[in-house]
Amino acid sequence: MILNKNNSNKTSWDKIIIGAGLYGLYAAKTCGERGERVLVLEWEESPFQRATFINQARVHMGYHYPRSYATAIKSAHYFNRFIKDYDFCIHSEFEQVYATSGSFSWTNREQFTQFCQAAEIPCDEVIPEKYFKKGLCDGAYLTREYTYDAGILGHFFVDQLKMRKNVEIKYGARIASIKKQGDTFLITLKTGERYETGFLLNATYGSTNQILSLAGFEPFKIKYELCEIILCQPEEKLPEVGITVMDGPFFSVMPFGKTGYHSLTSVTFTPHLSSFDSLPKFNCQEKSRGYCSPEQLGNCNDCIAKPKSAWPYMSNMAKKYLKEDYGFSYVGSLYSMKPILKASEVDDSRPTVLRKVSEKPTFVSVLSGKINTVYDLDEVLKND
Repeated sequence: MILNKNNSNKTSWDKIIIGAGLYGLYAAKTCGERGERVLVLEWEESPFQRATFINQARVHMGYHYPRSYATAIKSAHYFNRFIKDYDFCIHSEFEQVYATSGSFSWTNREQFTQFCQAAEIPCDEVIPEKYFKKGLCDGAYLTREYTYDAGILGHFFVDQLKMRKNVEIKYGARIASIKKQGDTFLITLKTGERYETGFLLNATYGSTNQILSLAGFEPFKIKYELCEIILCQPEEKLPEVGITVMDGPFFSVMPFGKTGYHSLTSVTFTPHLSSFDSLPKFNCQEKSRGYCSPEQLGNCNDCIAKPKSAWPYMSNMAKKYLKEDYGFSYVGSLYSMKPILKASEVDDSRPTVLRKVSEKPTFVSVLSGKINTVYDLDEVLKND
């Protein structure tokens, strides 16, 4: 950290990163190890409190995207590297089963087999009746796809960054303004603290457009979904199995990292609310007593207006398909804001988008829903 001689209330940094999820802390660690002075600004009071934690914890191999080869191949490309780098937080000791439904599916058994062969990702066909009630699934496959534990991974990054005196994380940061001044950006917090940098990385995911708008840049064309991840206690045979029925209005129930719980999601019932506004507007925001707004999204888990759980609908969907000995019970719900590129609605693709909206000073905004494509950051983080 360098104190600016012209103003003792302003500090200068080589890079400032907004967001202390995986993408933000990976960037901080990468740049910190090169000796750069890095500041991370995080709205929450601790890291990994939103999208990095509140998701299926799936380390993607690409099976989830039979209608988007680009997404599948990108996921598979980084799979082995992510597993090697973060093996300490990976849960791999379970059967990961993908299945195609006999009805209402975009992809049937033959198409899924062809897709896996074309994407060069392993899948071994098994008898559907081992896991599912008779006649509901026309294909079932053992695949190679794991889950990660966000709690363990978050502690790793925090411990690594504590050893770097050139890296600082500021929690509870409320950004009042982002202004371009010559070849730097000046960030002012609501406390009056000011920070200056020639390189700004927006790694906020759910609040990507809010930060872009605050800085005066064009937002992404996004559809927002307020989503629920249900945590379940797996019973009988389910602890050693993860099951996904796709590609359509179906469900997934799989290990939630190393917590001992399973996550339950449903294409139909996980999204509670949707907004197509560049800064999302939801009815619940009016009931949040100022905690959440289109300009500043609160954490749904801490909001008094969070939705009622869709557990009855999600659980009934899964139990319709699963055999009785793959049962589970309700533990709790986690809510998060999920941004989806409007262009992805057609083929269910989930590209990692790195948009450089400014140079000298540099402003990069990343939007990605895939944990193992974090390595896409490597190129943009290089010094000019």
